[in-house]
Amino acid sequence: MHDLRNLFARANACVACHQNVETDILKAGHPELVFELDSQSTNEPKHWREDDPASGPRSWLVGQAVALREIMWAVNKATSDERDRLFSQASALTWLLDKAGLGEDVSKFSSFPGIQGRADEIAQHAAKWNPTNDLLMSILQTLARSDSDFQASNVTREDSFYRALRLTLALERLSAALNLSSKVDKELLVLRGDVQRHYDFDIAAFGEHLRAFRQKTVVAVDARP
Repeated sequence: MHDLRNLFARANACVACHQNVETDILKAGHPELVFELDSQSTNEPKHWREDDPASGPRSWLVGQAVALREIMWAVNKATSDERDRLFSQASALTWLLDKAGLGEDVSKFSSFPGIQGRADEIAQHAAKWNPTNDLLMSILQTLARSDSDFQASNVTREDSFYRALRLTLALERLSAALNLSSKVDKELLVLRGDVQRHYDFDIAAFGEHLRAFRQKTVVAVDARP
């Protein structure tokens, strides 16, 4: 039995089956999995009431850090053909955590075991994270201003796709925590559509849609009483 009220324990119990998929299974047609604890906990409801308003963003942060740890674990045992895909996923998560100011420059650590260990530390600390709405809004706005990061010449198209995927999940969960979902639902729906498939991901279109999301959040915030 696991105490799943502890977010670190909950993430560890779920991530093994919800992030990494064996290569043979992927080759057989199984889609890649993306672990995101907050939305997945919402879609598969808990058997208790959660009254803490910070539980959502806290779950999101714990889940993203644990996902990074598990991806780096998979990198360590992957074949050479698998490593590029896994590194792109890991790179996206390190970018997201650093961009949001929540990773303490996790990207400066060596690939393994440095990033894996740092990700585990972030996850453990995040289980006690108690952000204010002002902090969450600051993170949301910082991430929404990241469209220029997708135009960098040193970022591959695959890296950009995984960044966009993780970024969209982050914007969705932060918007939910700030009660902005109904005001930006249309923009989030478009962003989610952009990251459905990596093989036809359009970087320019995603940047345009991200700017539209950013403008809508500014309007939504200004309209708050």
